[in-house]
Amino acid sequence: MRVRKINKEFFSRNAEEVARDLLGKILVRKTDNNLLKAKIIETEAYFGREDPASRAVQNGDLRKTMLMKPGTILVYGVHNNWLINFVTSDEGKAEAILIRSVEPLNFEAKTSGPGLLTKALKIGKEFHKKNVCENSELLVEENTRLDELKKENLEIVEASRIGLKKDLPKKLRFYIKGNKFVSKR
Repeated sequence: MRVRKINKEFFSRNAEEVARDLLGKILVRKTDNNLLKAKIIETEAYFGREDPASRAVQNGDLRKTMLMKPGTILVYGVHNNWLINFVTSDEGKAEAILIRSVEPLNFEAKTSGPGLLTKALKIGKEFHKKNVCENSELLVEENTRLDELKKENLEIVEASRIGLKKDLPKKLRFYIKGNKFVSKR
């Protein structure tokens, strides 16, 4: 079966649109011995300096990375966990998507949180500043089981982002309703 990898144009849009559209897509991690696949079921959108929760608020490497081309992988640590993000929108415009939770498809692991999913998928700092559209070890692909997805009648829930002291008034966290791998309902 031919893999339909997500391309740069997919990530070249507004962070909120990409965050919604990533739901149901497949995050693929290739290691020496395994091919791990997980359905993306929860995301959060982040914007530039106008977003108090964004990594672009301060100067430094994370802001510079958010200004890179669409599809750039942004990995940073929080509470001894790696978190994975994908840069979106136009190069020079700081927007990114946090992958918050995934549903394992061909393996068993706890993945209902950004630190848990990176541990389960063996995602670390080695992916920082690489591009998910040009990478063979970490990629996002279309869910080829579209008929099955349509039958599921995916209902997307909008919610406030989690764990923030300051946030934008808009709900920028998205998840698939009823999925048991959602990090927090």
